[in-house]
Amino acid sequence: SSSLSQMYGFGDRRERGGARAAPYSRGGDEESNPCKVFVGNLSYDTTWKGLKDHFARAGNVEYAEVLEGPNGRSKGIGIVRFGTEEEALAAIDELTETDLDGREIFVS
Repeated sequence: SSSLSQMYGFGDRRERGGARAAPYSRGGDEESNPCKVFVGNLSYDTTWKGLKDHFARAGNVEYAEVLEGPNGRSKGIGIVRFGTEEEALAAIDELTETDLDGREIFVS
């Protein structure tokens, strides 16, 4: 039915009004934010707070997250966002191959 098509966004192209955001888009250019760094090889015991505290030595941490799977268990990876690009670059230089909760982490 056309009402279901419209409800789920599968309506006629003329109804869409042109280009639309890509599926699952976060509405911004978050993935290429120069103030964000990716952290890998985290211990399953590392918390967002521990991650934030470890990265604070490189600069002002605005956001830290340890990514979790659907079961709530850590995926062993995280994201840290700094106030400036310079702080993010410092974190990459200074914190790659440092120990956090018994694991040698990498930062990119």
